[in-house]
Amino acid sequence: MHKSEGRAGVLRTLDAQDYYDLIERVALQPWCTGCIGLLGVSYLAMSQWRVAALKPPHLRAIVPWEGVTDFYREFAFHGGIPETKFVPTWFKVRIKGGSNRRFPLAEDFLGERERHPLDDAYWSSKRPILEDIEVPALVCASWSDHGLHTRGSIEGFERISSRKKWLFTHVRKKWETFYGDEALALQKRFFDYFLRDIDNGMMGVPRVRLEVLRAYYQHDVRYEDTWPIESVQPVRLYLCASTSELRREVQEESSVQYRSTGKRENDRASFSFRFDESTELTGGMRLKLWVSTSEGDDLDLFVVIRKFDSIQREVFFSGYNGYERDAAAKGWLRASHRELDESRSTPLRPWLSHTHIQKLRPDEIVPLEIEIWPSSTLFEAGSTLQVAIKGHDAAKYPAFGHRKLVNRGLHTIFTGGRYEAHLVIPVNQ
Repeated sequence: MHKSEGRAGVLRTLDAQDYYDLIERVALQPWCTGCIGLLGVSYLAMSQWRVAALKPPHLRAIVPWEGVTDFYREFAFHGGIPETKFVPTWFKVRIKGGSNRRFPLAEDFLGERERHPLDDAYWSSKRPILEDIEVPALVCASWSDHGLHTRGSIEGFERISSRKKWLFTHVRKKWETFYGDEALALQKRFFDYFLRDIDNGMMGVPRVRLEVLRAYYQHDVRYEDTWPIESVQPVRLYLCASTSELRREVQEESSVQYRSTGKRENDRASFSFRFDESTELTGGMRLKLWVSTSEGDDLDLFVVIRKFDSIQREVFFSGYNGYERDAAAKGWLRASHRELDESRSTPLRPWLSHTHIQKLRPDEIVPLEIEIWPSSTLFEAGSTLQVAIKGHDAAKYPAFGHRKLVNRGLHTIFTGGRYEAHLVIPVNQ
């Protein structure tokens, strides 16, 4: 283990080329049928995206089970904010600590991240061309992996060119689900069909297995033919600072302040919407704000989508690494990274380019849009959706953290009138 020659890197083009060579070499062995399939979780999924795009002739099928596709947006930075807890630990333990010490590392990933705070050629070199993937694929995406694999898994499924592709979603623990009876049976059925030519009805399996959250380890499962789900429609809810509500219509102008560096009740601005009838929200969300800071030339925003039951008790969900008190969905943005790429944005997702820095002045009001990662949550009649906006992580998660923040002073959020601040939610109708 970790004794091979060569210099270890992180999702380099050379690594993908080596993977290509390995697939082709194995395919030519006398004990091999010549039909190669790939299966793996996390980094073993991320590397599949890279090599499948190169189209090895003997690669017949892939199972990328929860894997980042955009190393900049989904791993190293969240909305332009550097992740400072998981990433350093992962690099030191898995890459630096696991490499063959006889050979120096091919790159100092943490140092390179410091040198490349914007989405440039360095990050592009680690990004697979998803559209070049044509082999059959069984993709897994977890709603409980916000901050790591959720966004990339969905992005991968949507963009690969494979005509034969399936999406398996879940909201439980990663490894428990991967090794569970249902997942193992589906993986075997998929490979039996595409690697062994066993006519087992795989082509009749619905393309999307959708797991809809109700509460921690409480969910419903159903099947869909497409993703995004065709019946999902974007619905706007407008923020009202004077009432702390989300409303269906724009209200009069008002504003709310919170202390950006505080960690008490005055460290956030919250807006709530009570559902009169049972409503399923499936997909990403798009939050538009007008904000200012009383000090400094930048600000970091952390957005959390929470669910409360009919008597206003918070409903928790499974999060990364088995965390049992997570929210329904999350989003992040550093205001200086607010530049949008309109050509890649959709009604339910703003695409932040992360290629230019746009500083602001104290008390300058600027519009910005925040991408909230995909999820699938049922809000029963009488339950409440709350969007909370803060200047720091919403909880002490067991893995992720953001400590290199730029916040100072008070943040002000402007709503209503000229400032049509709103949250776009994905309502399954």
